[in-house]
Amino acid sequence: MTEDIYYRLGERLNENPYKWPLNDLFLDVLREYYTEEQATFGAAFPLGQHSAAALAQHYGRDEDPVLTSLNAMADLGMIFTSRTHNGELEYSLTPFLPGVFEFQLMRGTDTPEDRRKAKIVSELMIRMKAQAAEMAKNPELLKQVRRAPAARTVTVEQELPPNTEVFPFERLTELVETADSFAASVCYCRHHAFLVDNPCKVENVPRHSCLSFNAVADFVVERDFGKRITKEECLRILEATEKAGLIHNANNFTGSLIFVCNCCGCCCEFLKMIKEAGHTGALAYSNFGLEIDEASCTGCGDCLERCSMGALRLVDEVVRVDRNLCVGCANCVSACPTETLSMVRRASVVPPEGGTTMGGLAQ
Repeated sequence: MTEDIYYRLGERLNENPYKWPLNDLFLDVLREYYTEEQATFGAAFPLGQHSAAALAQHYGRDEDPVLTSLNAMADLGMIFTSRTHNGELEYSLTPFLPGVFEFQLMRGTDTPEDRRKAKIVSELMIRMKAQAAEMAKNPELLKQVRRAPAARTVTVEQELPPNTEVFPFERLTELVETADSFAASVCYCRHHAFLVDNPCKVENVPRHSCLSFNAVADFVVERDFGKRITKEECLRILEATEKAGLIHNANNFTGSLIFVCNCCGCCCEFLKMIKEAGHTGALAYSNFGLEIDEASCTGCGDCLERCSMGALRLVDEVVRVDRNLCVGCANCVSACPTETLSMVRRASVVPPEGGTTMGGLAQ
């Protein structure tokens, strides 16, 4: 019976845009994270956002015990809460990944339970990378597990090409300006790496470098997954992560900014999926690509050290770029002392339209 409950929960979670194979390993992960009661509750959760009263009617139970379950699961990131324009609280089922896994690591705690969960998710990601390598060869198979990448790279703004039209969704400061609520959390990827004894190799990274915005920021603060910050503090964190050479990855949906991850190549699973599995569909690349003025390159190698993706190499004392690995972040341009490197527009892809629940990540 328990196995049926977790399989049904997996089927319900797979009604979100990002689907996971319901194999034994993934079901083991769900068993590690969800109690049998929580799995039963989640498996029967209706699509969309609902009030506690509507959910009590759906489950055929009194509202108070349903509200108790909702709040307990929201404290674990399993249920996402947001408010309507009238201030009414609504609830939706959070995807597991991206979703529950990240929320539970945002607090930065280090307990035996945290380490046990982190280890089993690491095993899941190893298997997923092997599957991603096969998906990279089969675009049709890839479409079955996701509609579009969950995140997209946003180019370092000061390195955007001059005399080129740049759209608001391509400028991080303009995206931040649209937000009215801000939160910062411990980076879940770096904390996950720490919990499995493979800590981040990048120095001078702010501990609270995972940024949330608007309704997600409110949820993060209300449920103690992070701390409230101002817009000015948000911009300072972005500046500090740029200095550390991290890559800005934002939600790949229009409508509302919900997160900006500041990613390193050693911990971020999106970036590792590209580097280790050749799965370029794991992340939507920036619309800007690297241009190299070979005549001015001195072969100093500063850009190679700066590149989180390992996309650059020296050939005959001149830098070369692997276009499959270069996500268009422009960190290398910031490090170049001879202005050999610059960014040029390579595409004009507009992010897909997002839904109302967690920017379209949940249904």
